[in-house]
Amino acid sequence: MIRKNDRTGVYAGEYSDTLNSIMSHQEKYLPEIKYFLDTEYTWSSSKTKSQQRPSVVILGTGIPEELVMAAGTEPYWLIGGSLGSAAWSDELVPRDTDPVSRSILGYIHQPDGADFSESLFIIPITSDSMRKIAYQLKAEGRKICLVDVPPDRSDDRAKEKWQRQMMDMVETISAHTRKRIKKDNIEAAALRVSKARCALSTFLNVSRGRSDIICDDARLLVQDSYYRTANLDEWTYHVQLLTANVTDMASRYVNAGNNRPNVVIMGSPIAFPNYKIPFLVHDVGLTLLDTIDCSALKHEVLHERNSLSGSCESMIRNIASLWYDRDASSAFVRNNALFEYISRLVRNRDIEGVVYHVLKGQIEYDFELERFEALFSKYNIPVFRLETDYQYQDVEQLRIRLEAFSEMLTQNRYKEVRKAK
Repeated sequence: MIRKNDRTGVYAGEYSDTLNSIMSHQEKYLPEIKYFLDTEYTWSSSKTKSQQRPSVVILGTGIPEELVMAAGTEPYWLIGGSLGSAAWSDELVPRDTDPVSRSILGYIHQPDGADFSESLFIIPITSDSMRKIAYQLKAEGRKICLVDVPPDRSDDRAKEKWQRQMMDMVETISAHTRKRIKKDNIEAAALRVSKARCALSTFLNVSRGRSDIICDDARLLVQDSYYRTANLDEWTYHVQLLTANVTDMASRYVNAGNNRPNVVIMGSPIAFPNYKIPFLVHDVGLTLLDTIDCSALKHEVLHERNSLSGSCESMIRNIASLWYDRDASSAFVRNNALFEYISRLVRNRDIEGVVYHVLKGQIEYDFELERFEALFSKYNIPVFRLETDYQYQDVEQLRIRLEAFSEMLTQNRYKEVRKAK
């Protein structure tokens, strides 16, 4: 446990340490990366936070933000990631509460942090911990809007229930912001978000496997900064600039080949600044192709102008339906959307190993591990499960285990080369 007097220092230090580590891994000069480094630093700054009064706060990533924007405000995301902020919730939750929930509560109660006194909290119930957070905030007198994610997609009534909740959510936000929702607002928000998601997807495709140009940590940073930017349009523009530069450099620099085995990280989400696992993956000689978590399918939720028609209600229902089909959160009893997505990845990408990341207390991610292991075994892809939290005391122990996993993947690669001869 971090002592009270040390919490602010730990919070500030972990952000600067992570940013410095990313910069040290980035060998080639990419001026566009500075924008994303600045975005994370600014978001974490106590000076910046003390001036913020968020209107609508989303806990986690399980809400279609285009519907929040359509109701007249920019969403303020709280997704966890900070050991320092987790310490600010020590007196509010049991010691064994999962670190994401602790970190989110800590952000809300951060000394000299953002003013959430008039905020409306949108809380998707994706786990028992999120339900407890909702109860805690309600007990404090906060304004909350609960969204219960129907856990069984095979239930004929599930999507209808989700659509009704999205309608109710939009009305709640509209009443909170005192801005009446219009068709033009929905269309503009949907197209704006789609442009950002498309830009991110293009960047990830262009930069994948090119750690000689942009390091794996920086790619992850760009993804994470989506939830930290104060200006989505500006963020989209900078992603497009970065993509153009990476594309240009990729055409000029021959990819000499990757002598590091390719892995993906899946399971519990990894959020900045806690990049402990991605950093260890880099240190033990592995290439991180992707992180596959609850927000992995968001880039597939795209809207075109000709699909945004009809009444306000029909537009909201259509957006909600598309989102529900692609939702990869841990709320589902069988996460078929994520399973199908990963099935496509293993067929189309050169994945040599999987690091299955479970944060202590997030047992929901373990329920489907056996199912994923069976899938990967069909393609002879080894799976390495690790359990950790936001603390750093276990780094060396994890390093030893990951080094052994890396060595096994390297040996597997040599065997395949011999077979090919």
